[in-house]
Amino acid sequence: MASESRLQFWKDNVDNAGGNLSRDVKDRFARVLPEFTRKDDFADSVIMNLKITELTVFERPEDGKTQARVVCEITVKKDMANAYDMMHGGCAAYLIDMCSTLALSLLGIVTDGNIESVSQALSTTYHAGAPRGARLRIISETTAAGKRTETARSQIWNVTNRRLIASGVHTKMRPTTLALKL
Repeated sequence: MASESRLQFWKDNVDNAGGNLSRDVKDRFARVLPEFTRKDDFADSVIMNLKITELTVFERPEDGKTQARVVCEITVKKDMANAYDMMHGGCAAYLIDMCSTLALSLLGIVTDGNIESVSQALSTTYHAGAPRGARLRIISETTAAGKRTETARSQIWNVTNRRLIASGVHTKMRPTTLALKL
């Protein structure tokens, strides 16, 4: 169960985001977020500094399928940096993981599809470093969503210096329920 303060954090974050979502969809999305961003989980201090700036659902012109776009921003802080005061590559991969998951969850909510999934593959390419204090924009869009697997792509941009920092593709799948044999 999510704490009230964490739920309020996500409600405020989602309420202030731009985009084209209805109040109902924003409320449903905000209620899901605390369930996969629990207090004291891995990199909680990072995720709690993330600001959602855009939540958009659109029809892809090539095939008419509904897609989701989530844009987040964060400033590189000490707990995100390596010994050289640059954002750690593991932190970049984590941001791609979490932000692409936000896009996939939003798509699941608006299409009554999957919102519970686990990572199957995460491919990250590093393009440039991001020093402490840099303001980052993470742009995530869904690519494909089926009954078992779903994919999103993300880009991390340094908005301070207008440079692409990292990009990635995240494939997720529905977890299977294992039957226990006693």
